[in-house]
Amino acid sequence: MSSFGRRVFIQWVFMVLLLSLAENGISLDLHVVVTNALDGNFDLTVYCNNIDPTLHVLHYLDSYQWDFSGNVSSTKPPFLCYFKWGDLQVHTYNLFVSNWDNGCKEYCQWFIRQNGPCKYFFTKLVCFKWN
Repeated sequence: MSSFGRRVFIQWVFMVLLLSLAENGISLDLHVVVTNALDGNFDLTVYCNNIDPTLHVLHYLDSYQWDFSGNVSSTKPPFLCYFKWGDLQVHTYNLFVSNWDNGCKEYCQWFIRQNGPCKYFFTKLVCFKWN
């Protein structure tokens, strides 16, 4: 087999493996922490029904942690969460996406703000928009 043929074959095998993992889910041990960092001292209600059927109300700067062990799949993400404060509409965000969330490893800490969830990448706080 030529050098080019080997490279194409290896890339094909790698892609099949990745697609299989994405379809079947990836088994992980995760610890996800959410901290209420809303301006104005609002209480934050958090609900992640794929991992925990309980509504959690967090006062300003309070945190809640979920410990998860199992498969993370794209069809039923455990950390697709709903956030509400004051009389505002409900916001959603997936706090762990296995395809790109390598910065989390086993421990993810999120700070919830009005404009969206934020987390540190090394020493820089990066914020994302709500879904």
